Amino acid sequence: MKNFKHFLLAGVAASMLSAFLPANAYAEEAEDETITVTARRFEERLQDVPISITVLSQSQISDRNITTATELATYTPSLATNQRFGPDKASFSVRGFSQIDTTSPTVGVYFNDVVALRANAGTTSGNGAGPGAFFDLQNVQVLKGPQGTLFGRNTTGGAILLVPTKPTDKLEGYVEGSLGNYNLIRVQGVLNVPLSDSVRVRLGVDRQKRDGYMRNKSPVGPKDFADSNYLSLRAGIVADLTPDLENYLLARYSRSNTHGMKMRLFECNDFPTAGARPLPNGTL
Repeated sequence: MKNFKHFLLAGVAASMLSAFLPANAYAEEAEDETITVTARRFEERLQDVPISITVLSQSQISDRNITTATELATYTPSLATNQRFGPDKASFSVRGFSQIDTTSPTVGVYFNDVVALRANAGTTSGNGAGPGAFFDLQNVQVLKGPQGTLFGRNTTGGAILLVPTKPTDKLEGYVEGSLGNYNLIRVQGVLNVPLSDSVRVRLGVDRQKRDGYMRNKSPVGPKDFADSNYLSLRAGIVADLTPDLENYLLARYSRSNTHGMKMRLFECNDFPTAGARPLPNGTL
């Protein structure tokens, strides 16, 4: 009888908990069952991939307002970025496997299965996703651990796959605008057009401009830092050559004109000498 009471109480508690859980929790769980990834160079269900992977859909990216590589790392476990040269040129590291002075990048970034530009060894800059890469995506896949077998060199830490939305056979599109503090203005637009039964085109544009939150009080240099000012254009064409063969061509253009980040000077040594001299607070 005692065990029966415990079982009954547990059932009542489970029923009450399910009543208070939001309905979208079950919707997301059901949606996860049909997520398609290309972590092993072919399309398969997320549940069938035997590696550690984090996947973000476009709706999750938009809800979190992810526009740069640095913001992607904020919402991805085990992923970190080095934004010493600004968010547009951030480089990735996975599980602490970072790049040092004499090595090449440890995480490869792929946009539509094409590797992004990489800096030379010893330069921890320019190995990220670039400005305007996080719009109109099917998903973003963060693969954790060595991926050299399928993705080549410089993926000993992992790989990040940005999968753009493929042109469809429907006439559709959207326009989205955003306003925010520091004079933020962002406009996105996507148009999908089926030209014929065998040719489909998808066009996209993403434009964002925002003043920097770091004010420059000196008369030298720009008036602010940490600003945002980029334009990203994208065009995809799918042509069905035969019933079993298609050609997918994607062209992408991006331009960014920002001032990056800046160190704040709050104290200096008033007695310059050949050697370092400690300041009163113990710093050099």
